Amino acid sequence: MDKEKWVKSIKITLGVALGVMLAKWFRMDFEITVATIVIVSMLTDKRQSLKQSAIRLLTAVFSLIFASGLFLTLGFTLPVFIIYIFVFTLLMYRFDTVIAIVLNVVLVIHLLMLGEVSIPILLNEFGLMFLGVTVALVMNLFVIDIEDELIGYQKQIENLMDQIFKDMGKCLVNQCGSQSVSENLAVLDEVLSKSRSRAYQYYNNYYFQENDYYVEYFAMRRQQYYTIRSMQHFITLKFLNKPEVEMLKDFTDDFVNNTKVLNTCSHQLDRLNQIKHHFTHEAELPTNNNHLQNRIALHQYLFSLEELVSVKMRFIDRFEKPKLRG
Repeated sequence: MDKEKWVKSIKITLGVALGVMLAKWFRMDFEITVATIVIVSMLTDKRQSLKQSAIRLLTAVFSLIFASGLFLTLGFTLPVFIIYIFVFTLLMYRFDTVIAIVLNVVLVIHLLMLGEVSIPILLNEFGLMFLGVTVALVMNLFVIDIEDELIGYQKQIENLMDQIFKDMGKCLVNQCGSQSVSENLAVLDEVLSKSRSRAYQYYNNYYFQENDYYVEYFAMRRQQYYTIRSMQHFITLKFLNKPEVEMLKDFTDDFVNNTKVLNTCSHQLDRLNQIKHHFTHEAELPTNNNHLQNRIALHQYLFSLEELVSVKMRFIDRFEKPKLRG
């Protein structure tokens, strides 16, 4: 993160220097204003900056024309400027374009200071905006690639999930407590939060490329996390030595071997359907309260396993199957 802050600061500094030098080279008035436009335009994410730059340019045209009409009609006075501020701000809120307020007000202040309006003056003011946002867009082309970091988060999450499923399988046969599951879930929650934030940053580092794979991947794992967190409440009982327990343990152990392999859902769903058939048609009916509690917990655990597979399958249908076809 420190490296990224350094790079961002250097980019802003170079952008300001380049923008002001270009404004001087073009002999533009109020050339130092480009510095403010560059800085404000570079503070947003790269993907958002493209849309926001277009908004600033379009609103600059409206703002300059509107302010010019007010000044030429009512005079170059502070009360007229206040009227402009009120109406323009109200309109920007109305059309959800508040990001355009500050920079456009700066341009209109120049008109107020000059006390006149002409085509060259208006072109100069629009040119300042155009130059500033263009320099910002060019400087934003240079970003640090953080994909390796996201892949590292993927591996960390998969390893944590492997360990969680190992422990849950042991709990089903009364070989461990659920404390280790809770501890790993806490770590998983933290890693998922970090990875989600970084995935959105990676997504926003591109203007046009559709690269939401990591955003959706970590969202999929977050959904699985919530399901697993609910499952830990179903493994706190002392389970009876029954075939149903062994079947669910075997399936849970299978998760450990397939966490990193996404395209295994069809096989897993087939196995789950076989287990559900056994529960419904072949398993012995509960004969006492302890057996009944076990059966209820196992049923809930089974349906949670099905949800885990379904979440993964939805992700595969969107991202992995096109790769396999290609």
